[in-house]
Amino acid sequence: MVILYEIIKMLTFPGALLKGFLEHLFCRLWKVPVEYSDYMQRNELCGHVEHLLAPHKGSFAICFGPHLIMLLLGSVIAFPGAMNLFYIGTFNWLSVILFYVGVSFLANAFPLVEDALNMWSELFSAESKGASKVLLAIPAAIMYVGAYLERYCVSLLTSLAFAYALPWLVALIIG
Repeated sequence: MVILYEIIKMLTFPGALLKGFLEHLFCRLWKVPVEYSDYMQRNELCGHVEHLLAPHKGSFAICFGPHLIMLLLGSVIAFPGAMNLFYIGTFNWLSVILFYVGVSFLANAFPLVEDALNMWSELFSAESKGASKVLLAIPAAIMYVGAYLERYCVSLLTSLAFAYALPWLVALIIG
């Protein structure tokens, strides 16, 4: 499983590099010490930075901030490529590159399992307030499940399916 994880991270290197940079940036913003900042490693930290576990508020921000940026960028970049390739039927290399980069951003959007577990335990600790538990429970659950999907190499498949269905979803929302 580790070899498949490394292969997927190397295939989606644009997303892995950006995810590592965003994690590093959010660790700096929340003053969480970064121990090792090599973004492309040959282990489970590929596309992530090794940092100390974040305190209460920083744990959610370090997980959700990079995820939100990666999700938005991946969706915006993959949308025109998926629209041209799958719905309009126009094949050109720009559409293929946009679809690839968008899927690579989407496939690397989730945090490490350790960060997700820390976020979950900090969110539902005795020190956290009831309002934050209610408001952040669904995003925290998404981060938690997504971290395990990424660990077991399913995030690439879900990202491909999401990018393929994205124009259809936008058409449903717009009308």
